[in-house]
Amino acid sequence: MIFVEQRVQAVAELVQLQTGDGRRMMGALYAAQSPKQALGVVLVHGMTGSFIGEVESSLPPLLAEAGFSCLVFNNRGTGIIGAATERFADSFYDVQAGCDWMMARGFERLALVGHSKAAPKVCDYLDRTSDERVVGLAVLSPLQRVADIVPWQLPNLGGGRSLEEWLAEAQRRVEIGEGKRFFVGEQWPYLMSAETVCDHAACAVDTLQLLKGFQLPRFAACGDTELDWCTTVRSLLDAPVPGCQTEVIVGADHVYTGCEAALAEKLVAWLKLLG
Repeated sequence: MIFVEQRVQAVAELVQLQTGDGRRMMGALYAAQSPKQALGVVLVHGMTGSFIGEVESSLPPLLAEAGFSCLVFNNRGTGIIGAATERFADSFYDVQAGCDWMMARGFERLALVGHSKAAPKVCDYLDRTSDERVVGLAVLSPLQRVADIVPWQLPNLGGGRSLEEWLAEAQRRVEIGEGKRFFVGEQWPYLMSAETVCDHAACAVDTLQLLKGFQLPRFAACGDTELDWCTTVRSLLDAPVPGCQTEVIVGADHVYTGCEAALAEKLVAWLKLLG
């Protein structure tokens, strides 16, 4: 089976991945066009995303056109329900599955790319594994702290409670066996389970701090329309970190609408530096 990306006429192979904890997930491999690079790219989508989402369907064909094969795949945070129910620590299995799949296809050197909520996921994976196959790490429009998602959702899902009251209610539901019960709101992303509220609130992963500690080449980018919330990129601009290239894409929003080529140009140039 094939998926055709019309904008650059890139052809992708539909694939299936299996995680170490037994989940199966669909994805697509955009095979490199000539001249092919030995480096493979693993792109991990963010909150509610999918392998056919905005960034995930626009960026891989451009990378393939530049010679870099790119794998993109659904993770357990895909769609509204996935985002509402995932446990952050389980994202380890998703990222690992992507790297393992690419290695099975013959790519021994990888660049790991995480968009939005996947930024802390890929950083956490590399921090936990020091995976030697990964020779470059990129974060696009990175969420800095997973725990920040909870107060951000308080106005939508808290039901008029204070943050402390909402967390206490979520914990109460977990303790009485109602952890999968949803808090429901009228605005995106509409709902979140009590288990996920508690899980994310307790998550100490910090993208910026992890990026600072890595020794491999790093790349961080966001659109200039989102600098008001993208604290990771703003901090890297204010205090550059050696070995981390930081870019702001002019006119870009969170999914780089209309600015896909500008993002790809910067990312491809960085990928070529990895050799």
